[in-house]
Amino acid sequence: MKVYGLVSTMILMFSMLSVTAQAQEKKLELSVTTGFATKLSINDPLNSEAGNGFHIGANFYKRDAQTWSWDTQLSMNFTSETNSSSDHFTFNSLFGGRYYFSKPENLTRLFFSLLGGIALRSETGDDFTDTFIDVGYSGGLYLERDRFLFGISIDAPQNFIFKLGYTF
Repeated sequence: MKVYGLVSTMILMFSMLSVTAQAQEKKLELSVTTGFATKLSINDPLNSEAGNGFHIGANFYKRDAQTWSWDTQLSMNFTSETNSSSDHFTFNSLFGGRYYFSKPENLTRLFFSLLGGIALRSETGDDFTDTFIDVGYSGGLYLERDRFLFGISIDAPQNFIFKLGYTF
């Protein structure tokens, strides 16, 4: 049984190395982000008491784009409501674009990202669990400096997220 685990691990590592090598040849980038999520209240959008949580995500995109570029994202958002016992988990698979406000030669690049796709959502409470497929979305403004990424976005479902990331 240990041999199968070792072989599986080696195959996985080889696959990751080959994908990274191909990405470098085609000038593609992978960025990983994490962040603090605040659930937006529909009645009072500036109320951060609706719930808090976290975000983890990965984006794959074209490096050195002049103005427009494609972007893909796999992300997970988890929020817990403060005034009830409800928890919200969302897994997003998104595709869209980026618009860069600065040239690729600049050390600091500002860009806007707008993505859409599908989301797997799970909501749980004291006496219920609902899992369903929904519309996923993400839109935000980001600043990339050297290989570090800072941004704010609104992600499905109604999460305001402060993101920090690193680009490989």
